[in-house]
Order: sequence, then C-alpha cells, then structure tokens
Amino acid sequence: MLLFKRSLFFIGCWLLTLQVIAQAPPIGSWRVHHSYAGTLQVVNGDKIYTATPQAIFSTNNSNQFEYFNKLTGLSDASIATIQWDHETAQLVVAYTNNNIDVIKGGLVKNIYDLVRTSRIQKINSIYCEKGMAYVNTNIGVVVIDLLKYEIKESWILGANGSALEVFSLTKGTSNWYAATQNGVFTTAVSNTNIADAKSWTLFYNAANNLPVKKIYSAPTGLIIEKNDSLLLIQPSATTALFYKASEQIKAWQLNEQKIIIATIHTQTSKARVYQFTINSSNTLVYEQPDFFINPNDCIFSNGIIWISDQVTGLIKLDPSSNSFVKIIPGGPGGQITTALFASSTGVLAASNTKKGWAILENGKWQPQNGLDSVTGFQSIGINQLDNSIWLTTAELGVAKWKNNKAQLFNPRNSSLMGTANNSCFTSGVVADSKGNSWVSNSGTTKSIHVYQPDGKWTGFTNPFGITDVGTLEIDDIGQIWCTTKNANGLLVYNPGNSLTASADDKWKQYKAGAGIGNLPSNQVNCAVKDKNGFIWVGTDRGIGIIQCAENIFMPAGCEALLPVVQQDRFAGLLFKDENVQTIAVDGADRKWVGTKNGVWLISASGEKVIYRFSANNSPLPGNDISKISIDPITGEVFMATNNGLCSFRSTATEPVSTQEKVLVFPNPVAPGYSGSIAIRGLTNNALVKITNLYGALVYQTRALGGQAIWDGKNTNGTKVASGVYLVICRDDSGTEKIATKITIVQGR
Repeated sequence: MLLFKRSLFFIGCWLLTLQVIAQAPPIGSWRVHHSYAGTLQVVNGDKIYTATPQAIFSTNNSNQFEYFNKLTGLSDASIATIQWDHETAQLVVAYTNNNIDVIKGGLVKNIYDLVRTSRIQKINSIYCEKGMAYVNTNIGVVVIDLLKYEIKESWILGANGSALEVFSLTKGTSNWYAATQNGVFTTAVSNTNIADAKSWTLFYNAANNLPVKKIYSAPTGLIIEKNDSLLLIQPSATTALFYKASEQIKAWQLNEQKIIIATIHTQTSKARVYQFTINSSNTLVYEQPDFFINPNDCIFSNGIIWISDQVTGLIKLDPSSNSFVKIIPGGPGGQITTALFASSTGVLAASNTKKGWAILENGKWQPQNGLDSVTGFQSIGINQLDNSIWLTTAELGVAKWKNNKAQLFNPRNSSLMGTANNSCFTSGVVADSKGNSWVSNSGTTKSIHVYQPDGKWTGFTNPFGITDVGTLEIDDIGQIWCTTKNANGLLVYNPGNSLTASADDKWKQYKAGAGIGNLPSNQVNCAVKDKNGFIWVGTDRGIGIIQCAENIFMPAGCEALLPVVQQDRFAGLLFKDENVQTIAVDGADRKWVGTKNGVWLISASGEKVIYRFSANNSPLPGNDISKISIDPITGEVFMATNNGLCSFRSTATEPVSTQEKVLVFPNPVAPGYSGSIAIRGLTNNALVKITNLYGALVYQTRALGGQAIWDGKNTNGTKVASGVYLVICRDDSGTEKIATKITIVQGR
C-alpha cells in the first residue's frame, strides 16, 4: 500500500513537471507573441477578420479565435491592408513591402510579383469583386486574378502613362470610380480598354487640391469622403450625408444599407461612432472613450458594429443594447522593443503604450495592473533579493513592482533628476548581489543612481560630462558598465568600498582606438557579462570583448579584444560593420547576437556560427532585433523585432549546482515522435550516457549548460528500439550515477 501511494505521488509530480515543461515549445520550435491591442482594419467574410500591424486574427459568434502569422504560413509580418472576396471566399492580404498573400481555409497562396516592381512604393487599399482583387497603389491599380493567383493587368490613370496614386476604388452599376490625389476619375464598366489612361475622365474635382481618400458606390449614388464630410454625389445634386463640427472622420463603411462612421473630436479627443442610413436624417451616437480611443476602421454586420482601434484592439458594439465588448486575444500589450526580460518565474515585457505591461506565465500573457497610465518603457530588471521588478521609463522615472503593487520613483522622491521639460528619463536597470538596484538616468549630470534595500537613493556624476546614458550591466566584482547613446563609448563605474561616499569612486571610459579602450566603434549599443566574467560589447561596427574586467583600473589597463570568427571558408572580425544591438548569453555560454540583419548564435568563444536566423529563412517576423532575452529554465530565446515578439526553443539551459532533479521531456516518448529529447537539470557540461537496462552504451553526449539533447538514435544513427533506457550522468567531480530513465514507446 505504501508503494502504491509513492507511485501516485511520483506520477502526480511527473505530470506536474510535464505540464510546466510543456508551456514552452519543443526544442527547435518557434512561437510568436504578437500584440493584438492595436488593430488596423476589420472586414466581414465567412468570419470577422481583424488585421494588426504584424498578424491577423478571426473571430466567430462563439468568440473562437484563429490566428494567421508567419508561423501559420503568412509570407511576411508587416501588414498594409486586407480585404475579403465573397466570390471565391478568400482573404487577400497586402504587406508594406508589396507582397500579397491569398488565404482560403488553412492554405496560403503567395503572389510575389509586386515586390519586384520598384515603381510601387505603397499599397493603399484593396477592392474585391467577382474573383478579382483590385490593388490600389501609388502608381495606379493592379488587378489580380484570385482563381489563377496571378496578375491580370495594370491600370495607369495618369496622363501620358504617368503615375497617379489611387487611394480607393469602387464599382457602380455601369461605371468604375477611382479616388486619386487629383479627384475622382471614372470609366465605363463596358470599356474594353480600361488599362488605357485616356479612357478615364474626371468625375469629381476636389477643391484646394485635396485628394479624395475613400469612395463607395451606393444604389443611389457615389459616397465620397471629403475633408471631414461625407457626401452623396448624384446626377441631380450633391448632398451632405455627414458633418460634425470639430470632429475628424477616422473611418467609415457602408454595409447592409447602414453607414457607420467613427470620429475623433479634435478638442476633447473623444472617439465617437455614428450609425444611420442614406435616407435617414436621424443619427445615433455612441461615445465610450474607455473602449475605443483611436479608431482605424469600422463595419456593420448582422446587427453588430465592429470597430478596429489603434490602441484598444477590436470592439464589438451592439446598438440594440448599447453594450460594448473589447476583444483582444492573448498577447503582450503592445509592440515590445527593449523592455524585455526572461526569468525563471516568467517572461516580462512592456511596450510604449498604456496598459502595455504583461507577464508570460504558464504559456499565457497576463496583463498587469497598476501602471496603466505609464508609457515609454525602456528596460526591465529583477532584484533577486526581494523579487521586485524594476521598469525604466522615458518620462516618469523608474517603477518598482512588488506584490502586485507599483511604486514610482522620480525627482520628487529619489535622487533621480529631471530634464528641462520636467520629464525623468531612466534607461537601464540592474541589481547586484547585495540587493542594490542600479538605474541609469539619461539627460542629466548624475548618470547613475542606486537604490539600497533600506530605501535610500544616491546619485553619481561621471567625470566625462556624458549625460545620454543607456543600458546597464554589472560584473563579478560589482562594477557598473553603462552604454551611451551618442557615440560616447562605454562607461565603467567602480563604487569602491563605500557605496555612498564618492571619495573612493573610480570611472573609466572605453572608446575606439588603441590605448583608449580599443572598441570597434564609439557607438555602443549593449554590454553583457558571460560565464567567464568577460564583458561583450556590441557596437554599430561589431563586437569587442573585455576579458580582464577586474584589472581595468590597474596601470596596465585592459583593452578590448576584437575577435575573429570563422564562417564557411572565410575568417574576419566578429560582426565587422554589423550594427550589434543586443547580446544574450545562454546556459552553455553561447552568445545570441541581434543586429539590424537578424539573429546569430555563436559559440562560447565567438569562433563559430551555430545558427543564423533571418526573416527569409525562419519565422522571425523582422530582421531589426532590438532585444534578446533567454528563459534560464527552458532555454527559450525571446527576440523583440521591428515586427513583433517571437521565441525559439534552443538546446541550452542554465546549469544546476547538483544533479538532484534530472528531468526528461518528452517522457515517455510517444510513437511517431521524431524530435529532440531533452535531459534537463544537469551540471555544466556534464557527461551524459544513454544505456539500455543491461548497461550497454547507446549514446553519449555533453550537456549544453544544464541540458543535454538526444535524438533517440544510437551512435550509428539508427532509431533505438522500444524499451526503457537509463540516463547516467557524470559531473565535474567524476562521479557517475543513474539520474533518470527514458521510456521509448513501441511504434517509433
């Protein structure tokens, strides 16, 4: 009976462990973490489709979501506009680089031809009609056949074949209408040579050379948006459908005979939604500033108004009950740039928008309350002594987050200083082993400040007169390394024996050139300490490594080394002329390097390239990498790009001091599984042997940090048979012991 209870306890713990591990993707897999708080457009198809700047999601009457992004098959991650074609039941997606995707069900067809056309610089909108997509661009209209997935023809409306930008296109009973920068042009539907600019004539000339941005053909005439008015143009008269003083039209649509208009009041900045019919003089107004702030698009479908808002996501408005529902699928609260920090308790991320602060826990993004009005987050750090989270901001100082409560520090209650416009710009934050939190304060004479566990603040002035400081790093002996923003190199501050007294303070400035630091460039973007205590410095012209941080104030000093990396048959300076914006160190001391041209993983010494990820060869949504941070438990690498946040499950985790809880995932290994088997909870570089129950060696490897990887094959490269296998580990002391077992299920 006792054995049975122990078995139940073991199974329960094992299932709990699997649940925790399963929150991260399999090794070698990707995840995307797009924000759905800011939306661009909403269209009505077989579902309601909503576009964000980086992805698309759909929702139905049961509030079920479907996601469309690079990981699910989209070709790009920078969306310009979308439109639904009812004839072929397909969603057409246009990207800012002129690429086109057509989605039907789970299949994506790509039309790449417009990317190759240098004349097209911008796609404004798409009009779909009877299996054709009419793409309105800066040079005219491109017609795409949605059954053949090919370009059919181009319509150039400018005189003598010159480019004339088309903002919107619509088709009436007998005429086409195009809204351009020179007014509205028209041509007959029966015209057999629509591609000829001579067949188009001016229908409506906008006054004061103001372009007409949007038009729509209604049964009773042509609706146009002119300035802040909506007009109905008929052969007999032009009628004003909508005008409100001091209100700017942000979006409008005619759907199911209902006109929906979303506006912004220019004085109060309040957003409003109006609903009416062409023949109705009565309008209904809905004003809910807490729900929609800056509307981009709106539609009417089956009695419901849908609003895509640039700040608050997708809003579902029921006019019959005057009820609002905000629909935001799980994700970070906005575009993540540099405020990203992965830890053993969760992934922390904050954006430049309000309510943009969230934590990824157990596979779900959880918005955090308490800093709702704060914007412009710059960086995030954790003080391990009291488990407080610190967030720097561009205007309001620095926030300390503990026990779900926020405390904001600024010039009124700390040593932090403000600028001439009364803002308090804090850039970097890092905590030392004694529980002191260090903060860089940009734009002031006191560039570095420290908050002690007793609540005391102290600021320090660097002797070089540098005010534009950036991120912070702390080395093994407590020295603070501070990047700068205007090509002023790298600062190092040693507080001496007394933290608050300045008499024993020491400062050093690293710059480019022999004898003054030997950095690759004076523009320093990042600095990070590796497992050996070396400081890796990322600049706009490559990487420098400072390998003797403890000796920098000695007479001989300590210059940065410019290492050489071997790639293919060629060797050169490490990332020479690459703009290195962020560096992260994984559990195996390998370096993940983010640049404006993608991500590299290099070996611990920097001599070998292991991975090279770009938007062209991976689900990476963009090549401009602003921040990389690594989950020490799972080895998942989080990357903030110019087109959203993504992550990659790597092979290395942080090592442990003793191998007491070795975990295997997946375990048991299911039939048909062909991925990597992870053995986690190992000491650094531990020797791992896989044997059968009789002790015969099947496979042998070394841990990458605290994790070893096995592909389920023996040393000959053949898949092993079903059965139970032993995992034997040897630590640095040379002691071998059976750490755990792996069960291979029949059918592999």
